[in-house]
Amino acid sequence: MTVDSSVTPEQQPRAAAAGALQIQLAMLTALAGGVLAAGSYLGSVALLVAVCAVQLLLTLSWLFGTAVPGRMGGLVLGVLAAAGADAAIMHWPHSGYSPVVGVLGMAVPLLFVHQLSRGVVRTRVLESLADITVLLVALVALAGLMVLREQSNGDILTPAVLGAITAGLVAAHFTDAVFPAPRFDPEVDRGLPAVVVGVLAGAAVGTLSLHRMIDLAGGRGAFVGASIAAVACLLSIGAAFSGVHTSLAPAGTAAPAGPAVRLRPVAAVLMTVALSTPAAYVLVNALSG
Repeated sequence: MTVDSSVTPEQQPRAAAAGALQIQLAMLTALAGGVLAAGSYLGSVALLVAVCAVQLLLTLSWLFGTAVPGRMGGLVLGVLAAAGADAAIMHWPHSGYSPVVGVLGMAVPLLFVHQLSRGVVRTRVLESLADITVLLVALVALAGLMVLREQSNGDILTPAVLGAITAGLVAAHFTDAVFPAPRFDPEVDRGLPAVVVGVLAGAAVGTLSLHRMIDLAGGRGAFVGASIAAVACLLSIGAAFSGVHTSLAPAGTAAPAGPAVRLRPVAAVLMTVALSTPAAYVLVNALSG
């Protein structure tokens, strides 16, 4: 970890822009987490609608915000994977993540068929394959919220999990907007204090929302909330690192501007929330028996 707490006068405009970005990410996280938490509170059908909306927005923002090569075919694959995962979970709600394994298995050959079908425009194949694969994994992972909602005490566990993820990320983003040091990387405006604050926020949510459950009473609720928030914060830092050290366009070409760039924060937020879901599912079930 590189310690970089000094800001020169030349770096002040960049620091202000980075702080504004962190506030934007915090607001987007609060919105996405709030929609999912409200759906989980209202019931299984409402949660399904919320998950489908987030999956669609994640697909569009990821493919078009990062200018993935072959994004039209990726859009078709994303819709099919999300629909297949949601349908499998709703049909076998008490089988955990097992039903979606078949969805991922079917997606593997389709990923290669998609690349072969690109024909003469088949460039940046590995980048396209990797980006679309990550998207499909995130879409399938997000369906795990419906698995958690159908479990015993799912009406308590699911909002608590989403609350820990949301609170941890929002607290971390606001902390990075004010004090992003010491940084994990000189080029990434994300610091260690934000992770600590995010973990504490997750622990507070876990304590407040899970104290009614006997299996998670005492310190277990705080541990679950803190652990979930820690995973979400680290994933968010990974998304930030990836965004800084990759480009929207291949070398020698101009990066797309306008809507494509504005969609990148949306993609980063939704990807972080989606990939945090499996870890939350495992933690809750491991501690609640």
